[in-house]
Amino acid sequence: MLVTPFGSCRVEDVAHSTQMNKLTSYTHCTKETIQLINYVKGDLKFESPHDMYCLRTSIKNGKPLEHDPKFKELFDNTSVFVVEISSMKKYIYKDKYLTHMAVDKRLFDQDYKNTPQHIIDGTEVVLQTEQEIEEDILEIQRLLGPRPMIVVSHVNVTHRGEKLGKRDHLIKLLEQICKKNGIMFINPTTLMTQFEQRDIIEPDLGHHLPIAKHVMYNHINMCVSYLTKKGDFYKRYPDTPVFLHS
Repeated sequence: MLVTPFGSCRVEDVAHSTQMNKLTSYTHCTKETIQLINYVKGDLKFESPHDMYCLRTSIKNGKPLEHDPKFKELFDNTSVFVVEISSMKKYIYKDKYLTHMAVDKRLFDQDYKNTPQHIIDGTEVVLQTEQEIEEDILEIQRLLGPRPMIVVSHVNVTHRGEKLGKRDHLIKLLEQICKKNGIMFINPTTLMTQFEQRDIIEPDLGHHLPIAKHVMYNHINMCVSYLTKKGDFYKRYPDTPVFLHS
């Protein structure tokens, strides 16, 4: 069995992972995810300069990533997809969606310094609408189907006593969309309410600490197991005795 993650480093190490996102690019918004799925399948080819700035691996390697037939092979042999959606922002440059690390000046690694200024200046940062996100999730489901997918949100956090408004809104929106359309949804926030924020999230409010990784991966792996063995997950055989607690 293979499980393919689309999203950030927060979901790359699920059990049986193809590590597709690590091989190609981390995605954060729905538009990036659709674009990457089409690239992996071989239905989309990036021309210059998009081949350099739409994919995280291109930026980290300092050269455009060449499409490998292995990507499609892993995709085709996947049993369950884990799709993390953690942002409503899309970074648009000439009708393609850049990875945010190409232009985001807030990031610690400062990869944007290797991006030509005219690309930074020409990139439009747009906040997605609720309707767009719902339509995109249904398109992702269509592209991945009939195989099941699990949608995972970001962890909700507080900063200076207040929740991050856009993150909080997106988490609630994803829950509503998935419930409406019968898609399995995981909100990591609800899995870690017994822990202090400083013990699960790094100060950048994005990267998971060991406790969060352990809780997250255990839960995702449980959900994958449930989806792949649905129907007999809790099956008791006739000759198996059932013990009731008195």
